Amino acid sequence: MIGRETHKGGGNGDVAIGWVILIALIGATSLAQAQGSKPFYEGKTVQIVVASGPGASTDISARLVGRFLGKHVPGNPNTLVQNMPGAGGLVAANQIYNLAKPDGLTILAVTRSNYLDQMVDKPEVRFDFRKFAWIGSFNKSPMMVACRSDTPYKSIAAMRTAKIPPRFGQSGTGSISYVFANLVSKIFDMRIKNVLGFGSGREIDLGMERGEADCRATSDVTVIRPPWNRWVKENWITFVLQQGPEKSRLLPPVPTVIELAPPEGAPFVDLMNVMLAYTEFDRPYAAPPGLPKERLQILRESFERMLKDPEFAAEAKKLLDWDGLTFLSGEQLQRKIEATVTQPPDIIKRVKEVLEES
Repeated sequence: MIGRETHKGGGNGDVAIGWVILIALIGATSLAQAQGSKPFYEGKTVQIVVASGPGASTDISARLVGRFLGKHVPGNPNTLVQNMPGAGGLVAANQIYNLAKPDGLTILAVTRSNYLDQMVDKPEVRFDFRKFAWIGSFNKSPMMVACRSDTPYKSIAAMRTAKIPPRFGQSGTGSISYVFANLVSKIFDMRIKNVLGFGSGREIDLGMERGEADCRATSDVTVIRPPWNRWVKENWITFVLQQGPEKSRLLPPVPTVIELAPPEGAPFVDLMNVMLAYTEFDRPYAAPPGLPKERLQILRESFERMLKDPEFAAEAKKLLDWDGLTFLSGEQLQRKIEATVTQPPDIIKRVKEVLEES
C-alpha cells in the first residue's frame, strides 16, 4: 500500500523518502565493501623462522626484519621470530618447504648456501631451492678466513705446510662456512679438518675460545660484532684470506683468493661464481612454495618498502654494515637462484668434489 502510494504521488515527501532509501542502500554497500577490503594481514601474526641459532648473522638479520616488516605490510600484522637451527640450515628449509602452510603467514630466513646441498643431491634435502616463493634479499657479505693468533696458521702458506691440519669450526655441511673452507682447501691443495656439530656461529666462536677449533670461515661483517670486535683489538685473531675480488673495507689488508691462488687451483677458482653466488644475496627471505601470487606480491612490495625505511637502514648499517643500497627484489632473487642452481653435469661434479666431507 505504501509502496503504491509513493510510486504514484511524486510530491516532495515522496522524493525525501526516496533519498533516505538511496542513502541507506549506499551506506550498506559501502560498509560491505569496507568489510570486504579489509587487509588479509590485519589482526594476524607473521612467523619468521630462522635457519640458525641465536646470535648468528642470519638471526640478527631476521630479528631486525621482524621489528620493521609488520609496519610496512597492509594491515600491520604482528611478527614472531623463531629459531630452528640444524644441519647447516637444512632442518628449517625442509620444514618450511614441506610442512608450512603457503598462506603468507610463514617466512623463512634462509641459509643462503643451501642451494649447493641440492646441487650435489644430498639425501637430507627435501626441497627444490628454485621453488621457494622468494620475497627478497639485502646486503652483500664476502667471505674470509681467520685463525686464533696462538696457532701456527698465520697465512695460507703456513696452512699448506703445517704437519697438523687446521681445525675449522662448522655448524653443518650445508653452512656457508663449510662451503668456503672446503673451496679454499681445494684451491690451495691443503688439508683441513672440519669440526662439525656446532649449533650456530656464536657456538663456533665459543668453541674457538675453548680451543675446540683453530679457524673459522665466515662473512666479513662478523668482525663488527662481539666477540670479534674484541678479538681484533686484542690481536687474538689473525686474518688469513678474503674472498675478493674487491677487498673488504671491514678487514685489514688481507690477500684475496685470486691474488694467492696457484695455477693448479684454477679449475676450483672458476667454481667461485657458482659456489659463492650466495654472497650476492646475503640475507634472503622466502615463503613456502604454492603461495598465491597476490600474497607473494604483497610480501615483496612490503619488503622493499621496509628496505627504504630510513630507520631500518640505520639499524641495518649498525648491525650488519648494510650500505642501504645493495638488495635484490623478489623477482631478481628468483632469477638469480634459478640461474645459479641450474648447472651442467661437469660443474656439478666439481662442486661435489669440493663439498666432500673433510
